[in-house]
Amino acid sequence: MIVWPEEKRLTKASRDALARFRETAASAELESATETWTIVAWPWANETPLRVVLENASRHAVSFTLRDGGIWLWAEEPREYHIRSVESLERDARGLRS
Repeated sequence: MIVWPEEKRLTKASRDALARFRETAASAELESATETWTIVAWPWANETPLRVVLENASRHAVSFTLRDGGIWLWAEEPREYHIRSVESLERDARGLRS
């Protein structure tokens, strides 16, 4: 399943770009999956490349990019997460060293 952004909050260009992505086999495959994918980034303009990034509950991210010529390219999005404590973040905010 794909969680799409609210259309009323999108620009016309964004709605059009997401409509183009919705027509792809990749979109249909993710939409029919049991796993939930959330769109976390989308295009704000009509010019290519158009890029849509989706993320699942495990924070695994994939991107789909429409280039000139009309072909969508799929890629894994390498992401690294650093879980930090509240205390660690507060020390950094005050400029203190660990």
